[in-house]
Amino acid sequence: MSSVISLKGVGKRYRISSSRSSWIKDLFRPGKTSTHEFWAVEDVDLEIEAGSTLGVLGRNGAGKSTLLKMISGVSRPTAGEVTVDGRLAAIFSTGAGFNPEFTGRDNVMLNGLILGISREEMLARMDDIEAFADIGEFMDQPIKTYSSGMKSRLGFAVAVNVEADILVLDEALSAGDAAFKKKALQRMYDLRDSGTTVLFVSHSIGMVKRFCTQAILLHKGRLVTSGEPAEVVDRYRELLDNSEEAKKAKAGSQASDQERELDYSIEHEDEEDTPFRDGPRANGARRGGPRGNSNGGRKNGNPNGNPNGVVLRPPTGEATVLGAELRDWNGDPARAVASGAGITARVHLQYLRDEAESVLGLTLRDGDGLEVFATSTAEEGAPIGPRNRGERASVDFAFAVPLRPGRYAVDAAVHAPRDGACLSRAEAVATLEVLPPEDGRQVRGLVDLPTEVRVLEPAENGPPA
Repeated sequence: MSSVISLKGVGKRYRISSSRSSWIKDLFRPGKTSTHEFWAVEDVDLEIEAGSTLGVLGRNGAGKSTLLKMISGVSRPTAGEVTVDGRLAAIFSTGAGFNPEFTGRDNVMLNGLILGISREEMLARMDDIEAFADIGEFMDQPIKTYSSGMKSRLGFAVAVNVEADILVLDEALSAGDAAFKKKALQRMYDLRDSGTTVLFVSHSIGMVKRFCTQAILLHKGRLVTSGEPAEVVDRYRELLDNSEEAKKAKAGSQASDQERELDYSIEHEDEEDTPFRDGPRANGARRGGPRGNSNGGRKNGNPNGNPNGVVLRPPTGEATVLGAELRDWNGDPARAVASGAGITARVHLQYLRDEAESVLGLTLRDGDGLEVFATSTAEEGAPIGPRNRGERASVDFAFAVPLRPGRYAVDAAVHAPRDGACLSRAEAVATLEVLPPEDGRQVRGLVDLPTEVRVLEPAENGPPA
């Protein structure tokens, strides 16, 4: 698949002075300078394919916003080349790019014209934009009277209603309230599933893992690593841990319960429906995520200790798990079902090259990461069949959930049975809450197994031994 965004040796340099007066002094001292060079971004090479969703991680000052501004055309690179193919809409954290003297409506029109959309077309979309922003009479008030949340609402409403090929989001939801964030996230999922290329900057680690198909990590202006979101997040955590090693060594003890709670809260910020701790998982699942069986149904594992006979390998990126949805057995959308009831997990895929044969694996894990159920299209005798490049497919897995009440996550992975290569892997593509059984009985263990109990009479039991 061709790249819609290409960066080759891209860098952005600024000249830094110790104080404002130093600039003035330098004007009267030819040949002398008190400034020094600072590279906010340096020597970045990156190719972003159409339809991908890229999460950008990094500490404050790592160069994330600078990189997105260069991609968006807001800032020009000092070095290197940036190529963008398609209509791009960008949202920066507090409505950057709005004219504070213009009304919200005027700014909407101006943004549309800048993107090459005709006045008539923008007028036709104005009602949708106004309804999504939901700022009432402030639509006809100057932007300078807006709160940061109102600017964020309006900027997001414009960007998601102009049918952009590429959407750039730089902490775009940081100023919105909970209700708007939920609505905005749903629209982001819709855009992602429709094939829009999305670049997403967020400090919410869990959101990047769940929403993005790829991720990169920036540190001090340089690209440290790129790849699957879960792997990049692990590298990001290592970077954060290393930055605090001196503090932790001085403390001389492990993290307190309060620190662990804070780490958990940070990971799941903006993810009220995904409360899954990234703790130890059975059978090495933390790094591997879901594992479908690609060896014709063998379930007894292998010498490497991985279940289903699959050797875990980094995904090749030749397919993408677009997402998943859960439905009850009446076909209605479901986020919660009673223990013992049935659920259908519908997983959506897209193939980025021709595949003669592939296997989709599905794993259900609990809040501690323990795999409680796993299967695949191969195990269930439901071949996906040959798929062409760019083709999408959907697969339904219907199963009962006689499980202990609690929160569970669905992982999905695509494998090529010819060599066992993992084409794509996604964790927590859907989440499910299992409620207590409808008959009120307790589920004491992890699984409520169907059980038949019969008390034998002495004659049936036979003489004592």
